[in-house]
Amino acid sequence: MGVLVDQTDTSLQRGIAALRGALGEDAAHALLQPAVARTGEAASYYFPLPVDYTGTERRLRISFPKNFPRGGLRLTVEPSPWLVWPHAMEVGLCLHGFQERPVMGTPEYVVSDSLARLGKIVNLSRMGSCAATRDAEFRREITSYWSRQQGLSLQNLILLDRPQAASKLFALSDPRQTLPSGQETVWLATDLASLKRHCRRTIGRSPKMRAPEAPGFYVKLESYPDLRLPAPELMLTWLMPHLALDDRAQLVAWFNEHGALPNRWIALELPGDASAPIYCLNVRTYGPQLDRGSRFYLRSARRKPAVTVNHPPVLIRATTLDVLDRTEILSRDLSGVAQKLEGARVVCVGVGSLGSTVALQLARSGVGHLTLIDPDHLVSANLGRHVLGADDLGLPKAEALQEQIRKDLPTTEVAAFVTFAEVVMYKNPEVFDKADLVVVTTADWQSEVALWGSKSDGTSWGLLQAWSEPYTQVGHVLLAPSGAFDARGLFTDNGDFKHKFTEWPEGGVVALPACGESFIPGGSLGMANIASMVSQAALRVMSGNIDSPSWVSSINRPDDVVRLGGNYLGPELPAGMQQAQLERDWPEASERSK
Repeated sequence: MGVLVDQTDTSLQRGIAALRGALGEDAAHALLQPAVARTGEAASYYFPLPVDYTGTERRLRISFPKNFPRGGLRLTVEPSPWLVWPHAMEVGLCLHGFQERPVMGTPEYVVSDSLARLGKIVNLSRMGSCAATRDAEFRREITSYWSRQQGLSLQNLILLDRPQAASKLFALSDPRQTLPSGQETVWLATDLASLKRHCRRTIGRSPKMRAPEAPGFYVKLESYPDLRLPAPELMLTWLMPHLALDDRAQLVAWFNEHGALPNRWIALELPGDASAPIYCLNVRTYGPQLDRGSRFYLRSARRKPAVTVNHPPVLIRATTLDVLDRTEILSRDLSGVAQKLEGARVVCVGVGSLGSTVALQLARSGVGHLTLIDPDHLVSANLGRHVLGADDLGLPKAEALQEQIRKDLPTTEVAAFVTFAEVVMYKNPEVFDKADLVVVTTADWQSEVALWGSKSDGTSWGLLQAWSEPYTQVGHVLLAPSGAFDARGLFTDNGDFKHKFTEWPEGGVVALPACGESFIPGGSLGMANIASMVSQAALRVMSGNIDSPSWVSSINRPDDVVRLGGNYLGPELPAGMQQAQLERDWPEASERSK
């Protein structure tokens, strides 16, 4: 009869053995002392630590949780070095500050990795350690120390533009949140025009702001305030030595002028360059519900008392503040391409399963102006591969996508036309005249012919025609830069591409009961793959990296074409390659001229 082995005990024994081995048998035998296990612990020990820079002797409590190693090794320093050692919390140590990932693995690895991270923390704070290095480590995560001392306000803020100098901030509560909750999001901006633009983009209209309140102030720190936060009534004293003289005067003037408000914010930009982090203080003065936020309307400032009242702060907390300007939104694209696209104008003709994905990708890539043209409405059969969702069923695709982009990326200007491209070309020619690039993904030959016809006469805008072959195994892009080009000769009279890579029974197009209605079959993943190819080509054009007609094709698992009932006619891929993207000149001479 076999013997059952308790895996938990085995892991614990391995962990303890690894601990003794890491400390050295002599040190473990002389200095490692068993401790009484607490709730949730399988075993615990004490180990003395070197005297720290304050002259304090501390000891390390090493605890193995009952679910070790999945639960990790628990390291606690007694007495607590909170705000004395970097990466020390009120209870325990934050080992995530090094390597930016949790400690996971075998019992031996968890012990060795945890002790290695502990060693770095101890070395920052032991007697004789470098004070400058320790201070730099504190400052690297100073907002975390501040927020843990203050707690977090329940009300979130959105700053619509990052100020370039100290300034007061006007406020407007998000008008879409109609039911009061005390947690309404508040929009902040240095000027009324920014609030109006954001309103117009978000809710579709520009309200009259006759007297908005200014409950916020933005200021740049020249140096770091103390790590330990003061009592609420001493907040300004804590801040003043770290501000420029003129900024101090402006902050005090604003603070006194708005002393009657129960809820105010001070946004502190940390020392550094123009993209330095921002830490926001929520200053509460009076009122029975200190956890309840304030609402700010178009004329909130008219409610000021006749006599200025200054209530001392009674509570200061951290507030989540997000900056909604282009620089912040696109800050993680370090290629520099996004910043060049702020003035770019793209017209998307067709925002179906392919065109909607392309439009959204272009907006997220930094294109500043999008025009969406599509006469169709969203139906349930679109949901499987369209960027819109069930809440948009029955709505015009162009207008619904316009609203989604406005909501998700309000710094992008978006216009929508629920009609055909030919109608817009006739009634609103300025839409195309101002464009840098036109992207057509309709698979509607009449619209494509109209666009290529205009292109053949010479245009300042480039033209990108893109489509998926049935089942989305293959996709194509035909690209023409500014000038006179015509790709109509590459298609048959009914719009079939003469150089297609797949062949399908009945052309692969599935007819629908409605007159003239049909669709090209294919899944979401295949369409997303083709959309990425299209978006990349569009961005390269606007970045000036393509200056001649190009044909780009995406091929994915060509062997699957036969399984799906078609024939693959395209180029053979090298053995082992399942996906490829090809770029070359247009397939053969057509009626085009420069």
